[in-house]
Order: sequence, then C-alpha cells, then structure tokens
Amino acid sequence: MSTLRLVFYTKGPSLKVRMAFTNEVLRDCFIWKDKLEYAVSENGDFTMLWTSLLPDLAPPDAEALIELIAARYPVSLEYEKLRAHCPEIIFPADADEWVFYGGTFDPWHSGHQACLELLPSNKVCFILPDQNPLKASSIRNPVAKILEISNRAKFHPQQFLVPSFLLMSEKNPTVDWIERLHHSFPEKRLSLLLGFDSFQNLPQWRRHEDLLRVLDCIYVVSRLEDDRKALAALEQALKFNPGLKVVFLGRHHHEELSSTLLRKKKGDL
Repeated sequence: MSTLRLVFYTKGPSLKVRMAFTNEVLRDCFIWKDKLEYAVSENGDFTMLWTSLLPDLAPPDAEALIELIAARYPVSLEYEKLRAHCPEIIFPADADEWVFYGGTFDPWHSGHQACLELLPSNKVCFILPDQNPLKASSIRNPVAKILEISNRAKFHPQQFLVPSFLLMSEKNPTVDWIERLHHSFPEKRLSLLLGFDSFQNLPQWRRHEDLLRVLDCIYVVSRLEDDRKALAALEQALKFNPGLKVVFLGRHHHEELSSTLLRKKKGDL
C-alpha cells in the first residue's frame, strides 16, 4: 500500500494541508510512524484545513493524519517527539494563556457552541473531545468524532479542534494533563472553559484540589443556575485557590440542552 503523501502550509496557527501532486518530489520530507510522508511549505496554494481532507482519505490514512495533528499540540504525550522530529509543524506557543474546553461532545450541540461564542475571541482555546472519567465513554471512532464536530461547530480564529485525547484508550483525568502542562510550561496561564454544571461538580473530579491550585482562571457559562448556586460554587472553588480567577460569561438561549438528553431523544440511551 502506498504511503500517504501530504504538504503542510505552516504559516499561521490553523494547520492547512493538501495532497501531494502525482509525481511531485517532496524536498526535505519527513516520515511519521511509517504511516505518512509529508513536507512543509510556505506556499498555501490549493491547501485546506486538515479536517476538510479527512473525508477524501481511506480510514487508515485518516487515522494517521489525526495522529500527526494530535502530536502538534502540547497536551499530547507525543508532542516532544514531534517537536524534535519537525518543529515547523508544532502549534505556536506564543500566547500567555491557554484555555481548554474538554468534553465528550456526544453529540456536539448549540450549548457547546454558545460556550465558544461567549468566550472572548482573543483567547487561545483548545477544544478537546475526550472521555468523561465520571461516565461510560461512547467515543468509538476518532475520525467520525472529528468529522462530526468540525461539520457542526464554528470556531473563531483562535479556537482549535485538538484530537489528542481521542487516541487514548484509558481514562484521562484533567488534573493529570494540566499538571504535566504546568510543569512543562510554567510560564503559561492555564485555564478551563466550563458549563456551570461542570463547575458545580468540580468536587467530584479526581484530585480537584490539586487541579484548582494550578489553574489561573475558570470561565463559566450558565446552565440554568441561580445566584445562590453560583455563589456557593464560587466559594467552593476559591477554598483551595484564593487567587483563582472565576469569570462568569453569562447566559445563552441553549442552557437546557444536554448531550445526554439529545441521545435519549435519538434512542441511543
């Protein structure tokens, strides 16, 4: 079977790509895990966002592309390997703050979109589809999940779909990778974007006290809470980190939506 051959345009944080032309010679090319061959170029002609290429690829090639994209983000366990292998393709780490928006997103809905729209557009935000350690995972196919989200979601220029956690077979508590990032990038301010229900349930998260101590900010989007519940959840979070910033981003028209409810209506539960 022939190796997938790609050319990446790396000028800008949103990675763009094209298939290599037939008989095109790839100069200074790289091989990733013997699954794909690629080169980087300053010529953005004929390129597209990497997610747009997935439907045109055979399943093994699509998975190989997702593996490579996953490794370019600092949350990936293979980030350092790719940085040593091909630093040009690594996500630029020039922002002072990284905001992480994780969830199963099963399915992605208007409430998730509202969270991204309420977050200030100048914030670098990584959207991280993942398993929920408190629930049974329903993520089965990383390619299908990436296609679903990329087809439904609308991202600001500073918002990026990161597939790193979709490739992990084990559960992945937030505190584990946040602490790892805090150690690797001590100069970065690390923040979370949460719906109020998740913010209120933080005490159920693994080692939530340690998580709160290393976070800079939590951006909270309303989920039908009242002022009394908001104050109680705020006091609960500040108990472990008095310097933690908590920013309530406000209300939206889709607060009643939940992925669980949508799956029930569809008959998936």
